Amino acid sequence: MSTNVPDSTLEGPNRGPSAAAASSRRQWRAADGGALTRLLQRISLARKMASYRFSSYIFCHLWLLKLVFTVLRRVRPVSIFGKLVVLTKMSDVREVLGRFDDFTLGEVIEPGMPWGAFLMTVDWREQHARERALLQSMVKPKADPETIRKSVADECREQIAAATNGRIDMVAEFAEPAVIRIATDYFGVAPLKNDRHRMARATRHLAGIIMVNPPVGSQPWIDSRDDMVVLTQQLLEQIEAVKSVIGASRQSELPDNLLTRLTLLLHAGGTPKWFDEDWIRRYLTGLVATGLATVVRGTSQTVDQLVARPDSLREAQRLTAALDDAEAHERRLTSRASEVERRSVAERVARSRTALTRYIYEALRFRPMLPLLVRDCPRETIIANGTGRVRIVPAGARILAAPLAAMFDPDAFPKPLRFDPNRPLENYIHFGHGERHCFGRYVAEVALMEMVRALLRLPGLARAAGADGQIHYEGPAPCSFVLTFNRQTIGAQER
Repeated sequence: MSTNVPDSTLEGPNRGPSAAAASSRRQWRAADGGALTRLLQRISLARKMASYRFSSYIFCHLWLLKLVFTVLRRVRPVSIFGKLVVLTKMSDVREVLGRFDDFTLGEVIEPGMPWGAFLMTVDWREQHARERALLQSMVKPKADPETIRKSVADECREQIAAATNGRIDMVAEFAEPAVIRIATDYFGVAPLKNDRHRMARATRHLAGIIMVNPPVGSQPWIDSRDDMVVLTQQLLEQIEAVKSVIGASRQSELPDNLLTRLTLLLHAGGTPKWFDEDWIRRYLTGLVATGLATVVRGTSQTVDQLVARPDSLREAQRLTAALDDAEAHERRLTSRASEVERRSVAERVARSRTALTRYIYEALRFRPMLPLLVRDCPRETIIANGTGRVRIVPAGARILAAPLAAMFDPDAFPKPLRFDPNRPLENYIHFGHGERHCFGRYVAEVALMEMVRALLRLPGLARAAGADGQIHYEGPAPCSFVLTFNRQTIGAQER
């Protein structure tokens, strides 16, 4: 007896299947097929998420990459694995980053930029130069760093004052509020829905898709796209609001920030056709997305390396005090001070700042803001020509030009495992190299310096006990790192 069709589904003298029964079976098969498809999709997404988490782990915990680069540097400094080329020498990394036309970036990074084309995706040399020049023309070289410095310093003071128990999460309660202040005061980009916590999460999500792009359909991918939609709409509304004020001839009421300056430039006319409101929106979004969480990452990892080295931490704290004293002396100068005295004090400030910068740069060498940089090779070419490691790079290859590898090359950094803040500053490549060097370096350096200084001033600075005292990451972006300090000593000093 057949068990395929129940008796209740048969009718008529021939007991054949009815139209309703056939339809029912088709629906069942369709539903079964749909369920199977959904199951396979979930399995595929789970596999991609596992790969994403592994990639994020490697990007944040660098011991494995350091080991691989060390081995390859000794065995095959320019290693080619099919279409992947791995560089391990500083000179080769600088060569690739400096050859704008031969090693491109647009195809690598554009999929991780849902807001649209941005400076990093422009591979046409002339257009890249035009857009960078226009953006650079909006920067006030002397005034802007001071604006950024003041915003960061004020925010750091407020956050430390709020940490009444001598314990502070330097990511969520310190660095993220500081970079959001930069976004508001300097870029002119307000927190999403006026919610600073949401803005912090958004910068984390947007930075995450730049560093390690999450799989399509995953929760990190959905969160980043949702944030992108809200930020895009909000920026367009802000641009319209600025235009309305300009149209009413009330420009003096506008705050001086990049959004205002760019909108005023557009309103003045005589600008290139490619410069429009969408360009302003894309570039402000790009600066926020690529810069802010990177600064948070850099600050967190700098402090992590310093607190891991008590002697270096104490020396960095001494240099912080020396810089504070030099700046205080500079502020006390009166109009009667001679030019010689002013120059002497300014040189003292510069020397103190450079000395502290050396500690920040060396700490970042062990855990760079961006340990990996990637380029594409559109046509066959040669790397390291004239050396014993010369290689032919095939067309379509992807180049891994890692600052992490370059800054542990003994030829550029003798005894690379030793923490040595006396290395030449020009040897570091924390902000890239060549024509695609980081446009926002002037923002990042000031923010890094002010945030690190603010923490180094804290007496008894140390990492919290247990897991809290380690950097925790959400994807590739830091989300927590708890430090402790002597709150009572600060209170006594203030009194």
